[in-house]
Amino acid sequence: MTGSLLLVGGSSEIGMAVLMQLLGPAPRQVILAGRMSAELRRNAEKLRDAGFPVSTAEYDATLGGALDDDALDKLLDDACAGHPLEVAIVAVGSMSATSFAEGLLVNGTAVSLLLQALVRRRPEQIVLLSSAAAVRPRTSIAAYSLGKQLADSTGLLLGRQSGVRLLVVRPGFVTTRMTAGLPKPPLATDPEHVARRVAAAVDAHRTVVWVPGVMGLAVRVLGLLPRKLLPAGWR
Repeated sequence: MTGSLLLVGGSSEIGMAVLMQLLGPAPRQVILAGRMSAELRRNAEKLRDAGFPVSTAEYDATLGGALDDDALDKLLDDACAGHPLEVAIVAVGSMSATSFAEGLLVNGTAVSLLLQALVRRRPEQIVLLSSAAAVRPRTSIAAYSLGKQLADSTGLLLGRQSGVRLLVVRPGFVTTRMTAGLPKPPLATDPEHVARRVAAAVDAHRTVVWVPGVMGLAVRVLGLLPRKLLPAGWR
């Protein structure tokens, strides 16, 4: 890979781990898009210190521009100006939305529209960070689950219809800032393990990867059990 890499969700720990796995040697243009947070700026400096030219772009899934095709196209035109986009990583999501509607918007609707805008640019590879909860929605995180379900389905459909290579990543519980303080369930993993699985799946031209690998089987088994027999957090 020699073109530019775009990470939407530039403050995401998992997104950054995946980016570092896919980057290859410096120099190579990197674009970090997201809310202009201290974490995004630290990530940009970390990459610059490693020898990569980095630019940043403002993207907020809760604002109107995230739901407007023309605004999304302009965002990508400006962010990728002069740098042909080769790989796009979408690491947008939140478990701490202020309302059910915002949870659906941030994790689902906005991501689905962003994926369509990215497909219009026809990069070599798009990586969507979805969730195991997209396949087996959980009551305790209903808005997050249903939003991820919409984004996950959009990714699969666009990958089939567009001819653009699109990898849907379905991790289970990942230890990050977003999950800090939550009980750590069996099969929990970390951002670096997710990134290694993604890199292997990209090399193999896969369309879906579960993290850890056994997570897909675990989700199918849980789906066969009556929910009332499961611990409350697994229902």
